[in-house]
Amino acid sequence: MRYFIVIAFFFCNCLAAQEANNTMIKNDIKANFSVKVLEAYEENSFLKVKDLYQLLEIYSAKNSSEALQKQIKENIYSLFKENVLVSDFFTSDKITIEKLLEKIASKGLKFELQNIQKEATSSNFWTASYALTISRDKEILQKNIQQKIYFYPEEKSFGNKRKEIWSILLGEIQ
Repeated sequence: MRYFIVIAFFFCNCLAAQEANNTMIKNDIKANFSVKVLEAYEENSFLKVKDLYQLLEIYSAKNSSEALQKQIKENIYSLFKENVLVSDFFTSDKITIEKLLEKIASKGLKFELQNIQKEATSSNFWTASYALTISRDKEILQKNIQQKIYFYPEEKSFGNKRKEIWSILLGEIQ
């Protein structure tokens, strides 16, 4: 009887481990997409990074109205995964997106992005690197940035139908 309980215990643990492994494979980027398809998603994510800096530039414009800044702020938040820390462009600190927006508001900053490329792919994100030039009047700041870009499945509702789609969200900026 004792052997039966031990065997049943190990069998249940094996099933649970296999289910966890299947979930990890289901969420793994490389297991779900061919190289060509993944390259297309990566290119799309680079466009999101460019969009971010265009939005930051508009947000920091000296003549941006409060209503425009509010709308841009919402658009910026929608690009990011929740609770992400980003690099403060002016110090080496990690700050929230909210704090970054406070720092750049009405500063008249110009952002120029160069040489964006993928560095590495993990199970649910890849890392992009790029050179960022921030200018204001005659001041110029250049930074080399590494940023996580998350790519993962999530279930969405379309009317009464539910469908799994893959989402791209920007992550931590270092």
